Parts: sequence; C-alpha cells; structure tokens
Amino acid sequence: MSLRPISNIVIFLGFGMLMSSCVALQPKSMAKDSDTAPYYDAAYDDHNRAPASFVPSSVGGDKTQNLDPVYMRTQADYYFSMAESQSYDGDHQKAVESFKMVLVYDQESAHVHLRLSAEYLKLGLANQALDQAETAVKIDPKLIEARLMLGGLFSSMKAYDKALAQYNEILKLDSQNTEAPLYIGAVLAEQKQYAKAVQYFESLAKNDNYQTPHLAYYYIARIRASQEGKQYSKAAEVAYKKALEIKKDHVESILGLGDLYSKLNMADKAVRLFSDYQKEHGPSVRVAEALAPLYLEEEKYDLAYDQFSVIEQNSDETLNVKVKMALILIEQKKFKQAIAKLNEVLAQAPDSDKIRFYLAAVYEETHQAKDAIDSFQKVPAESQFFAEAVVHGAYLMKQNKDLSGAVSFVKKSTEARKDLPQLIAVYASLLDEKGDYKTALDILNKGVEKFPEQVQLRFFLGTIQDHLGNRDSVVENMKKVIELDPNHVQGLNYLAYTYSEMGKSLDEAEKLIRRALEIEPKDAFIMDTYGWILFKEGKTLDSIRILESAYRSQPTEAVIAEHLGDAYFKAQMVDRAKTMYERAAEFESDEKRAKEIRSKITSIQNQDVKREQRMPASAD
Repeated sequence: MSLRPISNIVIFLGFGMLMSSCVALQPKSMAKDSDTAPYYDAAYDDHNRAPASFVPSSVGGDKTQNLDPVYMRTQADYYFSMAESQSYDGDHQKAVESFKMVLVYDQESAHVHLRLSAEYLKLGLANQALDQAETAVKIDPKLIEARLMLGGLFSSMKAYDKALAQYNEILKLDSQNTEAPLYIGAVLAEQKQYAKAVQYFESLAKNDNYQTPHLAYYYIARIRASQEGKQYSKAAEVAYKKALEIKKDHVESILGLGDLYSKLNMADKAVRLFSDYQKEHGPSVRVAEALAPLYLEEEKYDLAYDQFSVIEQNSDETLNVKVKMALILIEQKKFKQAIAKLNEVLAQAPDSDKIRFYLAAVYEETHQAKDAIDSFQKVPAESQFFAEAVVHGAYLMKQNKDLSGAVSFVKKSTEARKDLPQLIAVYASLLDEKGDYKTALDILNKGVEKFPEQVQLRFFLGTIQDHLGNRDSVVENMKKVIELDPNHVQGLNYLAYTYSEMGKSLDEAEKLIRRALEIEPKDAFIMDTYGWILFKEGKTLDSIRILESAYRSQPTEAVIAEHLGDAYFKAQMVDRAKTMYERAAEFESDEKRAKEIRSKITSIQNQDVKREQRMPASAD
C-alpha cells in the first residue's frame, strides 16, 4: 500500500475527496430563503424541478407572450438528467455543456454551479472550477458542500488563508460538521506546521462533541509518518493504533499502519496485521491489494492467489488481477488452470499481445505444439514479444518436422519487421538446416550490410561461408566477430577450429581456444576443439586426455567420438579407436559422414587381416 505524502493531505481531504463526492452531492432541499431550484439526483428520484416562479418576461417581439413555466421546469430537468448521465459515463466535457444548459433555464441554482465546478475539476480546469464554486457560494452562502469544494480548491492552489476562511465559515454554519475540522488540520500540516496540526487533531479527538475521533488520530498518524526519525515513526504507530481502538474496521488506518511497518522493514508485522483484518472484518479489496504483493515477496503463492481472488470477485477492474493470478499458476506449474485463466483475460482483452504470448508459452511448456504455434503466430508484428514469438514458433514447427513451414513463417516475419536482426539470424539458420546455403548467404550479406554491428549475423555469415568451403571468408568473419565481442565464445571456438582444420596458425588457434575455455571451462565442444588442436600439433597423448574429457561430457556427439578415435589410432590404440569410430558412426545423423567414419573401421579391420596373414620372421 503506497500512501500519498503529507504534502498531499490537503488535496486528499479537501480536493480529491470533493472531486468525487460532489458528483453525488444531492441536497434534499435548499434553504427556504433561497429562490434557486432544489435539484435531486435523477438517477434515483424523478422530481427535479425548476423554480415555480421562474418566468421570463417575453420572447421575440411580442412582450405579452410569456414562456410556460412548466416548459422551463421540464427543460431544466431534462438537461440536468442528461448532465448526470454524461458525468456517470465519464464524458465530462458534454456534462459541462449540459449543466450550462440547465443554467439557461435556471440561472440561480447554486447546486448546478457546484456540479459544474466538479465537472471542470475532472477536466483539470481548476480556474473554471474555482469560478463556479465561488458563484455557488455567492448564490447560497449556507451551502456547506459548496464551501467545502471552494476550500479544497483554495487548498490545492496553496491559498491556505482563503481555504481556512471557508472551513471556519462552515463551522459557524454547523458546529457539528465533522469534515471542516479535518481540513483545517490538513491545511496546517500542508503549511508544515506539524506540531500545531497534531495539537489541533489531538484536541479534536478529545472533544466529546466530535463524532469521528478515529479520523483525527488517523491524520495525526499520517503527519507523523511523513516526518523523518524513529520518534515520529513510533508516534505514527501509536496514533494508528488509537484510531483502530476506536474504530477497529477503519481500513485507512489498517493500510497506513501496514505501510508504516513495510517501510520500517517489518513486513511480517504488516502481513499479520492485514491477514488478521481479512479474517475479522474482511474480505476487503483494498487490504487484499496490499496483502497480495507481500505474500508474493514471501513466495506464498497460494495465499497471494487467495487475496487476488478477493479482488477479482469484488472489483470491476479485474484484468490485471487475472494476469497476476495466471502468472502465479504458471509459477506453481498449474498449467491447466493457467491456460483457463489466460483465456479469461483474452476474452476481456483479445488484442493483448502479452497474454497471447504467455498463453503460447504455456502451451509450449505442456507440449501442446499445435496450440502453441497457433498462438505464437497470432502475436502481432508491432508487439515487443514478436521476435521471441517467431523464434519459438519456428522452433516448434521444425520440431514437428515442418521445416518448410518454419522457413515460410520466419520469411514473412522478416518482411513484416525489417528492423529485427535476430529474425534474419533465425531465417539464415533455418535455411542452413534446409541446405539452402546460397539463399542463406544472400540473406546474411544483406543483413550484415544493414546491421554491421550485429555480432550474431556476422557469426552466422562465417558458418555459411564454411559450408560453402570459403575458409578464408570464415576466418575474416570470425575475426570480425571477436573484434566486435572479444568474449564471443562461439566465435573464438569456430576460428580456432578453422585454423586447426586448415593446418595453419596453430599457436594462434591454441591461444584463442584457451580464451574460450576461460569463459566456458566445461563446454564439451570447446574442449573438443582444444584436443583437436593438440592432436594437429602432434601432442597426441595430451590431446587424448582432453578429448576423453570432452567425450565424457558429450558421449553421443559423433564428431567428438571420431576425434578421440583418430587420437587413439595415432597412438596405436587400435581397439579403442575402432570402438570410438563405431560409436561415432552410430550417432552421426548425416549418412554420408557416417559412411566415411565406417570406412575408417574397415581400414582398421583390413590392417588386422594383413597382420594375421604376415608370416613370422623365423619361418624363413
């Protein structure tokens, strides 16, 4: 719960409250000595009426023809009802126009001027609101609601003396009024006369004739909570507790005290305070709004969910609450319920790209690939989630053996969003898997030209050049990758491996791969490259030690098993070499490469046969 600072207490009391309350101000009657029309809320009562004596002298050239007073009254009633409806619907500009039309037929209605003031305030037109409030007070000096409005407006404009004058006039009119004294104390606080304000509220609380002493203690607490220092925090706690002793269910005091505890790093006390209130006096939506985040911080998801349920069931604004509830369900891996809740949100907000993405992610998590792909594809191109949605959707299509569909999906996505280099990278990687290296090369060359600082595009360009056998271009691009990002592990590894395959710059290759190992010391593929470089350098036994470590980490990776087999063979460990080649051939998905590996096994077997056929030297 985040309470407004003390500097806003005046507005909170005399400005903000009046702005909302004046919409509903419907005095049953005006003072008897007033000749203005008493208006009633037409939403509840249909007896609005203009003054019976309101009869204009004449219309047009015929001065003997007077307007019908019944017509005047019905017109005033009509526009007043219309203004109320427009205000209720939030169309305050039209409400202003309609209230002005009421004044055409009843110019001396203080209450209509007051309503106009409230509507202007909602439009942020403070000066016009002030003019109308002053007019209302001028027409009917005894209209307390108008003076409250005027006092609140003066307070918001920091015209504190004028505000105090209005509140004191209210007390003269009604010594039992419970609002004006609070506003007086708030003005004192706004002027930073904290001691005087507290003293005023204390005397108010002790006044037997004052009917709401809990509010006096509440505002003492608010003032003290706004001041720095442990003594003030303690005083605020004491005041909040006094307010709650008087009125145990005063939700503002509960929220204020809980907020104080949170600021003092006593969240556990805030949680107990709020939860006890919910059990004894709740459920309260406002307390639930304060308690739910505290439960989330403690990772008490079930309890947080219960509080969000309170808000959901008792509030008109439930969209964000449903989203939070869905995220809790996802966190708890209650995916079926999460899907249902996310679909509820989509029913209310079908254009929510964030919810669409969350739903797709849950479908993916629960292996509902078709629904996930469908949802990822519905994330609009302008969404911040678009790139990630495309990546996930394409991946699922590829997993479902629909590589062509994935390529088509990503191609359309790159056309829709030409400002996302990551989509170009995904597109190129899919073309790579499809074996369409020339198209991938063309796409990446254009991408690198448009986004020269994008490291991953440059990296993919180097790998495609490798597939096409352009090793000099591979070296050039991987050097650029490392220049752009000196810690790009993939670039370091790829360049080192390329050097080893080319059989040149092996010292440089070893330096590069050692840097990569410093960054990712347990990466099996980096260890494989290191072992292979050692093998190329003729350090066979050292290479075996490194390659065995890589193989233990990735026992199903064909290239690592083959490299280890080559090292064993060079060290004349023939049986071990044969075993590694057999495993490499088993795990190689490319049949052409598998055939090449099997040829090594065949070569070993042929050498075994020749050895068996060779006659011993003593036979001569």
